[in-house]
Amino acid sequence: MKNKLTLTILFLMLTSVLFINSSTSNFASIGTNIGDVTTLNVDTPEFDHIYGPPGHVALAISEEDNLIFTNAPEGLALIQLDDLTNQTVYKDEIGLTDVQIQNIEIDKDLKLLYIGSIQGVDVVNYSITPLSATPILTGVATNFELGDFIDVDPFTHYVWIVTQSHGLIVYDPIYDRQVDISGYNAPASSVKMLTVDVNSSESFAFIGTSVGVFKIDISENSTRWYTSSDGLPNDYSRLVKYYPILGKIFVATFNETTNICDGISVIFPDNDTIKTYNYTQAPYYSRSFLDLVCDTEEKLGFAVSPYSTNAESGLLVFNTTSMEAVAKSYYGSGPGYPLTTVTGAPYPIESLLASIRLDSTTRKLIVGTVQRIQKIDYTAPSTAITEQSQILGLAHNMATDVNYDPVDGYAYISTLLGLDRINTTAPDRLHPLSVEHLISGIGGAGGDTAGELLVNSRVMYHHRYRYDIVSTTITNMESILPLGEYRYVADISSSYNESLIYYSTAAQNAGVGGNGSMIIYNWELGTYHVENFTEEITQLEVNSVLQDPDRDVLYVGTNTGLIIYNLTSLSEIKRFGDVENWEIQSLEWIEGKLWLGMEPYPNIRIFDPVSENTVAWDKADQITFPSINQIFYLDSRNETYILANSGLYVYNRTNQVLKTETEADGLSTFFVRRMDYVPTTDEPWIGSLQGINIYNPNYDDKNPSVTVTFPSNIVSGLIDIDVSAEDFAGIKEIRVRMENASWNQEWVISSNFLRIELDTTLYENGYYDFNVTVTDWNNLTTIDLTEDILFNNVIVVEFNKIMLYVIFPVIIGISILLKRKRFKN
Repeated sequence: MKNKLTLTILFLMLTSVLFINSSTSNFASIGTNIGDVTTLNVDTPEFDHIYGPPGHVALAISEEDNLIFTNAPEGLALIQLDDLTNQTVYKDEIGLTDVQIQNIEIDKDLKLLYIGSIQGVDVVNYSITPLSATPILTGVATNFELGDFIDVDPFTHYVWIVTQSHGLIVYDPIYDRQVDISGYNAPASSVKMLTVDVNSSESFAFIGTSVGVFKIDISENSTRWYTSSDGLPNDYSRLVKYYPILGKIFVATFNETTNICDGISVIFPDNDTIKTYNYTQAPYYSRSFLDLVCDTEEKLGFAVSPYSTNAESGLLVFNTTSMEAVAKSYYGSGPGYPLTTVTGAPYPIESLLASIRLDSTTRKLIVGTVQRIQKIDYTAPSTAITEQSQILGLAHNMATDVNYDPVDGYAYISTLLGLDRINTTAPDRLHPLSVEHLISGIGGAGGDTAGELLVNSRVMYHHRYRYDIVSTTITNMESILPLGEYRYVADISSSYNESLIYYSTAAQNAGVGGNGSMIIYNWELGTYHVENFTEEITQLEVNSVLQDPDRDVLYVGTNTGLIIYNLTSLSEIKRFGDVENWEIQSLEWIEGKLWLGMEPYPNIRIFDPVSENTVAWDKADQITFPSINQIFYLDSRNETYILANSGLYVYNRTNQVLKTETEADGLSTFFVRRMDYVPTTDEPWIGSLQGINIYNPNYDDKNPSVTVTFPSNIVSGLIDIDVSAEDFAGIKEIRVRMENASWNQEWVISSNFLRIELDTTLYENGYYDFNVTVTDWNNLTTIDLTEDILFNNVIVVEFNKIMLYVIFPVIIGISILLKRKRFKN
């Protein structure tokens, strides 16, 4: 029996080798993961944007034409000088090189407006309508420092432009040419130039640079530097204003490392001496001076400042003769410098200022603030009659929460400086003047301001305020709830029946200035409950509260873990993640599971409230930065939106593909905070630290990803070729074409996976090319060409011969032995 078994095994070995070489099978083994697909529309861009006011850093006026020119969100704004409510905004329709305007200078005699951006300079003849911009300088890094890098010589009409990459450029608008400046002995182009002020009638030009102030005597072709060696506090000179009638050059220098301003320095050109006035006292820094104008008749100077750390901001008035301070605006002032304050009426002078000009006819000040244009009729020391324009765009670019109202079709936007409202279906919804401003006031810490809309109750909660949509009344919630002790309202949410409001409050800055707790507010009864969760509330951050849809349980996300809370007994049930130090930023309920958006990796975890088990989401490693600000489940599209500090991530739950949207795709910033979905237009509205991003979820410009796997570049016998593809919209087709110079064969499948099992012995020896084409449901294709795969069947044939030579003698030998044994028996 054993003898027969041995012969049988040897026979099977031999026949199996021969079978491998003679098989005629040729088929494709295909996957079945097709899934539901939707044909997407690729005709529109991926994002639209609605921005807040840009900070009116660019400002020019024409008294004769009754016009103010300033930068708008993505464009140019023209405002009537005698009626600030009359505004017109031009965007890219006038042909600007860049709609992000940094500097505007005017030639009132020639009616020319010079518009500077970080990419170049355009010129517009504002006396001719429709307005049309002509580029005079492109492809040049002009200025990133908010300085006046353009100036018009009132005598020659030459336009002086200082840049950070090409040095000084002078343009002659009359002959439309660049001027030969070799005789000016200007600084080398390698010198970083920041600002310029020129007046050839006085024969001088002054250029502020990163290494000091450069003076050019145009008539004598002589130059000199003013640096810290001559008495400037620092060399980095962002502001230079030359007033020959006063015999002064006003300069603001900054510490290039700390960005702290040194005050206002005055260069006296008659004797080349320098004196500095910082208008502050220790321990406060000098305010950051961005712009300055002098009323030489009244002998008053006016300097404007934005916010800066540990320093005052707003308007500062000084005497141009003695340089003594006269007054400062009330808002933005502090204990840094005791001085008479001026508030302004009927509108207060704002505290965040960027630019200033003087109306030479009325002697009124035109001020560009962060939000708007203000006109100030000032009488020393403390009287100011004010007018102001409407805010262009959102109240502030930090627009970090969106709530859609299906009743009226409006999106309510919570920004750093107020609550706004936009009609989501209006044709002009993107226009800066289409935004309604409902509440004005400072919002959340770090620019993050939360809101919650009660659709049925017709009430919108915004930060520390409540807006009644029907009556339009505004209530300060600090008069009802103890919100004043909390520095940061991290989030606002509500119960499903809208009877309860949940405030998530947090301490910030290591507990300085606030505590962290959860506040449950029953607005119908006017009662509230404060839950501290810990005795160390100065260290607690309650970041998110979400109610279980099926029971009276709250899930509370904190900086130390997840807390499950009984809403009936108002008591804590259980904690999770406190040992592991979970830092939970957001919560979302998806198909019976609680999704946790967290700070540490894995930054997305899924909690099962029944089994109380937690697993890491299998695609969490694709989130490139750990902080998850919101998880938003969109049931109608079966998609999950993840808003992080590294962009927007959209997960197609049907195809199980995660798509990443960043600034390269049109997102205004990586720092996206919260969103809501507008079903009437099928658009998510995404709040961020740089305005609102309106996302087109049906836009697709990403080709499928393809992976092709071969055993090696030299193959023989039976082989497997695997083709796998992935795409957010789903894979429509995989097509593989194998060919050589005289022959080809194709395989096609409607799936995301194709396996081809080949027997190379059925084909001629030689090199073959494999052309793989993958198409998604938007008909976007990816082609993968693998060349020069060698079919070398000689290896198989030789192997079979060797096996035959080896096995045959063994069989003969065994047979002889068996016969001998049988003979002996």
